[in-house]
Amino acid sequence: MMSAGRGFDQYSGSSHYRLHGQHVLVYQVVVVVVVVVVVVVVVVVVVVVAVEVVAVVVVVVVVD
Repeated sequence: MMSAGRGFDQYSGSSHYRLHGQHVLVYQVVVVVVVVVVVVVVVVVVVVVAVEVVAVVVVVVVVD
């Protein structure tokens, strides 16, 4: 009876480990997606700011 109990616990632990592994995979995918979105937003902001700075410099040079 005790042996069967331990076997069940081991199986339950294994099942929990598999579930935990799936959760870790989901979290990794979510983290990767969030990081990619943040990087894309930062790149877009940097490009927009750079274009505006270049436009201001061109306007200042042309006006002067």
